[in-house]
Amino acid sequence: MSNYTVSDTIRYKTLALFAEHFGISPARVSVRLNDSCVMICAERFLQPIVESLIHEGSHGALQSTRELMVGYLLPELCRYVRDDCELPIGAHAYDWNDEDLSCLIFMLLEEPACLRENQVYPEQPRIHRQIASLTYDVQRFPDKIYSFWMEPALLVVIRDGTMVQVEKALIEDGHSEALRMSKRRVEKTKFFEESPFNAVTKRHLRGVYLDWMFPQDRSILVYVFDVMPASPLT
Repeated sequence: MSNYTVSDTIRYKTLALFAEHFGISPARVSVRLNDSCVMICAERFLQPIVESLIHEGSHGALQSTRELMVGYLLPELCRYVRDDCELPIGAHAYDWNDEDLSCLIFMLLEEPACLRENQVYPEQPRIHRQIASLTYDVQRFPDKIYSFWMEPALLVVIRDGTMVQVEKALIEDGHSEALRMSKRRVEKTKFFEESPFNAVTKRHLRGVYLDWMFPQDRSILVYVFDVMPASPLT
């Protein structure tokens, strides 16, 4: 199947899974894929429920609701992408954006091209240096940083080797989800408010998605920009 056909198939499956299990589907689902990953974005994600929890300030309940629902869907969705679409999924990550009530699911292929060969783009070394500096402020310098443009409005950054010993001990003691929630709160704020793009480009940053693949000591960071940037980078 072509990438377009596979993308469409995954999109319909995602909508069907939400409707089947929860009786409600996102307002819109878009799917992108290349030789490194599959990226699924569900917009207006669980809109009535999420809007109510945000309005009430029930962020703990909001976090738990989304963790349970996406966590429940992900195994089945990953099996479908791997078995029916024949894409070798190696690991997955997911995050949300409360501003537009969206959810992003990121599936990294088993042998992603982005880890085998650097996909150079303008200002990449400078962006990597600033991301390493921001990471050091809250953890340690990453062992490696990879990045590539999924499309003109989506930049994917992969950081390997950022965890400190205390974080590894918390995971060993069964506190991975609590650690994930705390790291997400601290790091998302930092990567959005101190964006490395402010000094590099005039692109307007709309949002940041962030998650971790703890067994691999790897994090996935996705920057989302306005569709029509004022100063193209790619």
